[in-house]
Amino acid sequence: MSELISSYLPTAILIVGILAFLVSVITEVTKGLPWLSTIPTDAQVIVLSIVLTLVAFFAYIAYMSIVVTWYYIVGAVICGFFVAFVAMYGWTKLTELWSRFQNPDSE
Repeated sequence: MSELISSYLPTAILIVGILAFLVSVITEVTKGLPWLSTIPTDAQVIVLSIVLTLVAFFAYIAYMSIVVTWYYIVGAVICGFFVAFVAMYGWTKLTELWSRFQNPDSE
């Protein structure tokens, strides 16, 4: 199990970072538009993160010719919230949150 995590975790972190960067750039460019200035920026970031994560997910699924099941889509939506969190608060806040929930005896 640890080999599986150690092989896929760096790729997942890279993808989340790229998606968070794209969300930040798109939000900064579009938040001044008249029809988007009426909604809160955090709501825009959350929706944009989920949409971009789902687009990236379906592009990967199509590229790899994997059959889509419902729990893959649920996982992609959950990853979209991680992307939104990183885009809004940054990696530092995420690592602080992660370290708070770690077992102190395991270190």
